[in-house]
Amino acid sequence: MSSIRMVRGCPCYKVFGDEKLCVNDDSVLEIEAIEIDPSIFGFHTDKESMKEERATDGNMCYASIFVNYPDNRVYCISQGWVLRIHGKDVPGDDLEDALQFLSTKEATANAEICSECLYKFILTLGDTFADLMSKKEKTDEIKRYVDKFSLKIAVKHSQMDTLMRPIGTEEEIESGVDHFGFLRSYLVQLLDQQQHWSELGSKLAEERAPSWLLELIRMRERLARLEFQFYSQTLQLRDINDFNLLIKMLHYILRTSDEILSINAAIHEEIRSQRFAERAAKDERLATLAAYAEKSRTVEHNFDNILQILTRL
Repeated sequence: MSSIRMVRGCPCYKVFGDEKLCVNDDSVLEIEAIEIDPSIFGFHTDKESMKEERATDGNMCYASIFVNYPDNRVYCISQGWVLRIHGKDVPGDDLEDALQFLSTKEATANAEICSECLYKFILTLGDTFADLMSKKEKTDEIKRYVDKFSLKIAVKHSQMDTLMRPIGTEEEIESGVDHFGFLRSYLVQLLDQQQHWSELGSKLAEERAPSWLLELIRMRERLARLEFQFYSQTLQLRDINDFNLLIKMLHYILRTSDEILSINAAIHEEIRSQRFAERAAKDERLATLAAYAEKSRTVEHNFDNILQILTRL
């Protein structure tokens, strides 16, 4: 099992005009940068074996780094240095959190783009560097992260839900779409879902369906309502410019995310049960609920990421 993780880009890699610099540990070193896809080092499984990849030239840079889980540090692949920003080691945990916010486009972009994104995310999200940004800067960055991340979740979920139409693509998010306009169709579909599950619940109640099934339908309706609440809250962030007020709103979003995780887990457990499988085999109205199993894992992953990030703010 590997104890390291390769990462494209480096928060200490800077490009100024034609110059490429390494600013690790507050030094300014002119470098010869060669962008290498870090996946080619994937056969290495620990920090010790990564020593084989160090460059013989002291100013050679691969613009790639790796996280070493045992000591929670981040290392330069080409030189083996521990990454330090403003006199402090970059924690591996902070880098891992930052990577959660990289879009597919950013994660596969050139090293300059990846590096700048990583630098901003680490300074904004990490406790280690909390005092290096003004409240205004941090407010703006947090809003941007939550903004983009919520859009990514909506896109992914709309693509996986059999009761929904896809609302767009991640590429459209990167092109700078209007947030509300992009989410509007998703919010409308969430309202439609609430009505769908409410009506199905009423019909099943009239048919004297077992209480566990009625509760399952109620949970599915509530999940759609909580998702609607989550996106409504993230939309409100765009109009908040006060840092303290922003933190309060983030706590509300955190609470909603926690509720979504809890109810999603309960739904997933029930639809994986034998009694549900037997019931769904006889009632085609439950087919969309049975298909939710795959999406529920994605919901868990995405909202767990949100919880991890927001609890650090």
